[in-house]
Amino acid sequence: MDNNEILELAKQFIPFLGEICGSGTEICVYDLSDPEHALIAACHPRPGHEPGAPLPQPLRELAAADFDGPQSWAMLPCGQGSNADLCCRVYPIGNAAAPTGLLCVTKDLSPARELQGALQAVLERFALEQPREVPPAIPAPTLTAMMQQRIAAVIREYGVPPARMSVPEKVEVVHRLSESGVMNIKGAVSEIASQLAVSVPTVYRYLNRPATP
Repeated sequence: MDNNEILELAKQFIPFLGEICGSGTEICVYDLSDPEHALIAACHPRPGHEPGAPLPQPLRELAAADFDGPQSWAMLPCGQGSNADLCCRVYPIGNAAAPTGLLCVTKDLSPARELQGALQAVLERFALEQPREVPPAIPAPTLTAMMQQRIAAVIREYGVPPARMSVPEKVEVVHRLSESGVMNIKGAVSEIASQLAVSVPTVYRYLNRPATP
């Protein structure tokens, strides 16, 4: 397949690519053998990019530098002014080291940016901008919660529910909690009585009894 046949094959894909990408995307095929009349096919062309137009200077420099990047296509940097919102990708047609032509796909992002700016202006004008949701903070366990968990943990170590615990076991629980300092926390005695299913005076009586060795 010679160079002309390769370029003709590339031209056949232009309408297909143009339909997929939409009217905001320019699709062009350039013939590098004639830089002054390089554009041979275009879909959704921008002004001045009709067939027969010369090869733009950025594409001339790209073709001369070869496509030696990590991918088979190249990205052109955005321009200035009216070209600042153009996003351009270029693919070599034929041998990447000495391409026959270039397939150039250019998206015009200016309508999207204008819409974004207009929407932001409306939100600000009517105070419609929603504040960002901040996930609720997970509350740190309170001293009371930690005390309740500690009492329950000591009772669980005996492997039987409080209603079936013997008096010496309950006495031992009270002494262990007292020695660990739990009983110095406000409300601890009432919580111990509740979890052991006894009265508060009984907890104090257990505390005054010696624990079984």
